[in-house]
Amino acid sequence: MKKIPIKIVELTSPSGKKGKEVMLDVFDYYEIENAQKKLNEFKKRYFETVAKASKIMPKKKSERNASHFWAIGKLLYDFNKSIENEFEIKNYNPAIIRDFGLYDRSHVGHMLQFGEFFIKKDLDDSIPMSTYLELIWKASFLKKLGLLEKEKKRLLKMSKEKTLPPHKTYREELNQLVKSLEDKDKEKK
Repeated sequence: MKKIPIKIVELTSPSGKKGKEVMLDVFDYYEIENAQKKLNEFKKRYFETVAKASKIMPKKKSERNASHFWAIGKLLYDFNKSIENEFEIKNYNPAIIRDFGLYDRSHVGHMLQFGEFFIKKDLDDSIPMSTYLELIWKASFLKKLGLLEKEKKRLLKMSKEKTLPPHKTYREELNQLVKSLEDKDKEKK
């Protein structure tokens, strides 16, 4: 089945009132069986997810911690999994940035990876989000090698023991780990 191409847009009425809507091209509308029903179901799921996200993320940036970002990432990841076979959001990144209060395009991907690769027990709010981002950037590679869980435990242990390095130092540690693993892989070949 072909995915349904939609856009999530913000509209402004002539009176200046703003609202959000899910749109489907008229040509696609007539080609899709039960298009209105499917559109309504998508809208319900999407706007329920946005409402949940708005309750999670504090408005003040200084009050945000890793648990907040993870919860948003988990919501996004679960939402994406629920629609991935049926819908294609043509303006995904701008809509998610606007509706979830994220900062930029790359932030969307990071939040998705945070929701995908981490579970609640992997979190410690004393670990800065910048440090978690360093691990998120390497998560796919480490998971492929079966080392992601070990690294998450090491990160939590460093936090508990109050030996957590600054995120740039942690980045270098991860880079060294990845480089050594790549070098070992090359030696085997």
